[in-house]
Amino acid sequence: MNMRTIDRKDSDFYRYGHPRHLCRNNGGSFSKGFFWGAVIGGILGVLFAPEKGEGTRKKIKEKAKDYEEKGKEALEKASEELEKARIKYEEAAKKVGPVIEKAKEKIEEVKVKSEPYVEFAKEKASEVKEFIQENKDPIEDTLKDLANEILDEGKLIKKRYFKGTRKR
Repeated sequence: MNMRTIDRKDSDFYRYGHPRHLCRNNGGSFSKGFFWGAVIGGILGVLFAPEKGEGTRKKIKEKAKDYEEKGKEALEKASEELEKARIKYEEAAKKVGPVIEKAKEKIEEVKVKSEPYVEFAKEKASEVKEFIQENKDPIEDTLKDLANEILDEGKLIKKRYFKGTRKR
């Protein structure tokens, strides 16, 4: 791959019709653009404001106080809601605690009751495994014989079916 190929691929990427032409990053970022847009907008807003600077500053102070009060109210409301949620959580935890303990007891009880059955199943599984190991060779021979019979029967059927036809 040479530089000409890379440049051609890059130029395709920046072409208007390319599906991702808007996603390319030219070294800038959205946050930088947003920041500079806000700064320039603020400067232009102050320059072209209909009132004098003193009036504008007074309005800005009033708005800042309004936002401060709204922020304090929102913070108080959020802390009240958080306190309510904490109380509900504690109540739920008190109710769930005994249920969890009962569930643990039941699990332990089931483990104890099922232990003989598990041991019995393990013993039977080992007996079956031993039986299979002991009888593996005769079963394997029987299966091989059956497979050979099936193959032979298939060859006979094939001969009957294609009897009188030529191979190409």
